[in-house]
Amino acid sequence: MEASRPAAIAPADSRQRMRDGTELLLRTWLPDPQLWPEPSGTLLLVHGLAEHCGRYAHVAARLCALGLRVVAYDQRGHGASGGARMVAERPDVFLDDLVEIYDGVVQRWPELPIVLGHSMGGLVAARLATSRVRPVRALVLSSPALALRISGAMLTLQRMLLTLAPNLRVPSPIRPTDLSHDPAEVASYRSDPLVQRTLTAGILQSMLLGIERAQADAPLLEAPTLLLVAGADRVVDPAGSRRFCDNAPADLHECIWFEHAYHEIFNEQAALRAEVLDALSDWLRRHLQPVTDAGR
Repeated sequence: MEASRPAAIAPADSRQRMRDGTELLLRTWLPDPQLWPEPSGTLLLVHGLAEHCGRYAHVAARLCALGLRVVAYDQRGHGASGGARMVAERPDVFLDDLVEIYDGVVQRWPELPIVLGHSMGGLVAARLATSRVRPVRALVLSSPALALRISGAMLTLQRMLLTLAPNLRVPSPIRPTDLSHDPAEVASYRSDPLVQRTLTAGILQSMLLGIERAQADAPLLEAPTLLLVAGADRVVDPAGSRRFCDNAPADLHECIWFEHAYHEIFNEQAALRAEVLDALSDWLRRHLQPVTDAGR
């Protein structure tokens, strides 16, 4: 088991304009061409709420070691992408963006991508797969936001602001110390200038509606799916992952629980992080069979 982070791989950045004119940052990592003259596939990575794709360089390096090309992007209103910070102009705006990014990736590399989403990104990725708007080769959900830990007082405030000021930015209730047991990761999160410290009632509403739809559509799942669940998650409710698995086709999903992990399982203490990355790598190896025309 690897306890240290994989070596970083230098990515290439580009930008893609969405239909409404918003430009999103894309970041692409490629496997070593000497080891992988032809990549084993494409993985599309979707980050979580308030963060950005640059926080996944170590995950991309591990995935590239499997021969995968990795394409990640900063969601609108996040990181280096355009758009009002932490605003959801419409309930499905993040899903719509993922569809456009997906289409651009498939146009460049005509094969079904694997889609990996963390937290809110896991919710968006689950929506992509369960709504069947686009087919995926496989789906990986990391600490997916399939249920939220939200107090009654916070929910009351959200409903009030949704009516009066849906785009008003209020301090985020997420505590950095609830993300990882690793003090260095907590400090890195706190000092990251691209991490957002606020949220809006509108973006929270988009998540609540998305959760309702993803759970209702779980029986429609068609792709092999891995859920990596943090058992000690204080940001999202891991019971949402259990409910999703209960309703999804049993032969299509595998759910691995890391009982003592906090929300950011890819940024946990070294030994636990290595355990998570090993589980991800092992599962992906089993699903990296060549994609045939008939499977597209």
